[in-house]
Amino acid sequence: MADKKSIVTLDIGSQRVTLARFNIIKGSLVLQDYSFQDIVGDPAADAARNSQVSQAIASLSNQLRLQGQDVYYTISGHSVFTRFVSLPSIDGSDLDELVEFEAQQNVPFPIDEVTWDYQRVSSAEAGGEVEVLLVAIKNDAIEEVNEAVEGGKLIGRGVDVAPIALCNAFKYNYTDAVASGVSSLLIDVGARTTDLIYIQGDRTFTRSIPVGGAAATSAIAKEFDLSFAEAEERKLHDGMVSLGGSFEDPEDPNKAAMSKVIRNTMTRLHSEIMRTTGTFRQSGGNAPSVAYLCGGSAGLPYLKEFLAEKLAIEVEYFNPLANVQVNQAASEAAAANAHNMGELVGLALKNSGSEEYLGIDLAPHDILARRDLDKKKPILLIAAALWILMIGFVFFKYSNNAKDADSKQSEIALEDAKLTKFAIGLKKQEELEKENSDAANPIITAVHGRTQYIEIFNKLNKLLKNDKIWFVQIEPLYAGAPLKDTDKLGEEDISNSFSKPKASKKGAADPNVITHLRLYGMYRESSEHVFNFEKLLEDSNESQLKLFKISEKGVSETRELLEKGDSDYAGRVKWDLALQEPIYTNKAE
Repeated sequence: MADKKSIVTLDIGSQRVTLARFNIIKGSLVLQDYSFQDIVGDPAADAARNSQVSQAIASLSNQLRLQGQDVYYTISGHSVFTRFVSLPSIDGSDLDELVEFEAQQNVPFPIDEVTWDYQRVSSAEAGGEVEVLLVAIKNDAIEEVNEAVEGGKLIGRGVDVAPIALCNAFKYNYTDAVASGVSSLLIDVGARTTDLIYIQGDRTFTRSIPVGGAAATSAIAKEFDLSFAEAEERKLHDGMVSLGGSFEDPEDPNKAAMSKVIRNTMTRLHSEIMRTTGTFRQSGGNAPSVAYLCGGSAGLPYLKEFLAEKLAIEVEYFNPLANVQVNQAASEAAAANAHNMGELVGLALKNSGSEEYLGIDLAPHDILARRDLDKKKPILLIAAALWILMIGFVFFKYSNNAKDADSKQSEIALEDAKLTKFAIGLKKQEELEKENSDAANPIITAVHGRTQYIEIFNKLNKLLKNDKIWFVQIEPLYAGAPLKDTDKLGEEDISNSFSKPKASKKGAADPNVITHLRLYGMYRESSEHVFNFEKLLEDSNESQLKLFKISEKGVSETRELLEKGDSDYAGRVKWDLALQEPIYTNKAE
């Protein structure tokens, strides 16, 4: 059971939820309890995720007897908007005002629709500037996460982002590396994404990339025609990263084939690391001389050796418990899962009372209201006593004025009869206004629809930056499915190259309403051009001109990709994109 001095921390990962309790004893961090629970299912496609997270938290809080305790928790780096900005070296309220202005300029949502915070991540350079990390998340997104946490019988007190918590854990456990100013890289390989954290002295840089353990599982499922769950089990049992070159493949041909599939996914990870290192160097940092591996997918056999070969630097496993004391009861579980505990340790350090650690505060409205209530409790108790006195006085006053109230009630009844006549007239006007609106709305929508195709095609054309990827045909979809005997826009029909879409369960489509566009494209050289186009499309959709409905899972959720064979001129790709506004072919509704 936790006491008032305990620090309870929670890390919500894509496929694992972990809960821990810490104490600060004589200035040292002590791990008292720890447990975790895995979440079953594809993290990129599981609609029941929030419910699973809440159930896992409830189970863990019951197991560790922490129900009703205050908790600090992290959210993953990919679920938030991040931006690094350089600002003049100022402090206090002046810096707060300047950062708020930068947030309004950089965050791609109305500032009143997001929860945001900032953190200085470097000291002033010679030119007098400091680097600031801006982090923002939509209000409804963080509120959903907090509902899952509090549905698990815990009380939210603070919200941080996982990469910043990992950075704190590194600085606490690798003090020599931080003091020496050597450039280090933390590679947190999760299920859905990989967080890259560059640390050089007091300089910090982070980026989340959409490549993780689930990407390898999805590739295995596609290669061997398996379900995601079957592919995940196979990866955990027999998976490894093929080292290639002079290293021998496994004798089992299936294991050998799977190792090459995993290697292809990890090659994408290596490319993203090199690209991010280039960005870090452009901002004034040095290329890392050592990398530390952690996260749920870090234990994949030969991943460390693969990255060491590709990055040409030393790669070690990150130990976030190096300087943390561990209670004997929790030592066995902690030792087996240390690579998954960095966020828990860093979060505990941030909330230990020390001001030397970084932190982002993305607390939603419920947590802010709870903090405010704690501050106001003494005042509220006094106010409650005063209210009791006032109610007594009002009751006494009311009893004396009961007779006056009866006479006033008669006057009100007469006035109500007069106003009823006006109410009847107003109701008739409202009905007339509704009839006029019903007649005008279809016309307004139809006029707007004249330019929808033009806007969409112009938008897509601007996103094609070179001749490495192009569209060959476009097919309108009605309620998400094509009508029979309809022609596609484009001379080259490549639709038969892809798997036949599943029949819609929503009944017959309305031929009047186009709800989606199916885009068929081709690409040369590398599927990386497809991923770059999707990134541009997602970034452009965050602007005021929103043409498509893109979920948090991204454009790739609806993509079907056919890799280019050795004899093919180009690879093929297909997307089904939901329109932000439907296009009416005949008459607007």
